[in-house]
Amino acid sequence: MVWYPDEEIVLETHRIMIEKYGGRLGFERGIEAFKHILADVKIAKGIYRKAAILLRRLVTDRIFKDGNHRTAQAVTMLFLEMNDVSMKVQDSEKIIRFIKGILFYSVDEIEAWLKDGKLPQEP
Repeated sequence: MVWYPDEEIVLETHRIMIEKYGGRLGFERGIEAFKHILADVKIAKGIYRKAAILLRRLVTDRIFKDGNHRTAQAVTMLFLEMNDVSMKVQDSEKIIRFIKGILFYSVDEIEAWLKDGKLPQEP
């Protein structure tokens, strides 16, 4: 059975990220957007595919005014951990750099990066 984060987890994670790294609390689009993200995640096949969609959409759907990237990273890592898998890349600098450029990657590429730690153009 797959574990999924709920709205409360996303909100608490965001609060912790803002407290730790700074920024403004509050919504840009609102937590309601998470319901649509979660629906897309649930219909995807495979844990890494689900995680790729979760990561990309939490960044790009702009639920919050600030902290979307770090919240997306933390929630995605929790999702993987709770489902007994992990990201191949563990270096936080590399992870943040990747997430900052996530618009340049397809869901397939994000899935591969989460699973194998490599992008198609990398050796």
